[in-house]
Amino acid sequence: MRKSHKEELFATTFRLFILHGYDGVSFSDIEKATGMSRGAIFHYVDTKQDLFRQVIKMFVIDKQSIDMKIKYGKDPSLHDFIDAYVKGVKRTMKEVKQLIGDDVSTAVCSRAYLNIIQQVASILPDLFMSYQQCMDREQQVWQQVITQAIERREVQSGIDVELLAQTFSTLFYGRAYRDSLTKVLDADLLKSQMLQLYKLIAAK
Repeated sequence: MRKSHKEELFATTFRLFILHGYDGVSFSDIEKATGMSRGAIFHYVDTKQDLFRQVIKMFVIDKQSIDMKIKYGKDPSLHDFIDAYVKGVKRTMKEVKQLIGDDVSTAVCSRAYLNIIQQVASILPDLFMSYQQCMDREQQVWQQVITQAIERREVQSGIDVELLAQTFSTLFYGRAYRDSLTKVLDADLLKSQMLQLYKLIAAK
């Protein structure tokens, strides 16, 4: 299906912002890359910052929402949720890579993605708050799944649910940051680490 002009504008601009940063992209750059006039661009957005806001919300904030990123059934086991979580991470990474393009290495994509989130924190603090809310929601889902796992005796009782949920979540974000420094997130290693933690807490 052919993309709408707005979708093409946002996808192309996302690539520009990711690769060059907010300050490194001018309206002239956007016009040249999209083939759209400034007037046509202003039909969809009010300012460059408004464009940045909408693009980041679409391709970063919304994609980081656990309800968008991960497909899991009703009342999944903790083991199945871990599997669904890592599959969702891989799918999101693939989608972002496709948006940025095959001419850019996966490692560069990974570093640029984390960098753009840092820029959002300083340029659009209210949007960064939305990103933090996505992380809070993810934490809540982990807690729900772990609580259910305790109730069905899949994992040991007496576990600090909140702390364990933070640990699983931190495994992902810590792995993503560490791997971005030299290469790209190793999703298979992430899954191995999560499953190792799972083995330690599994009911005997």
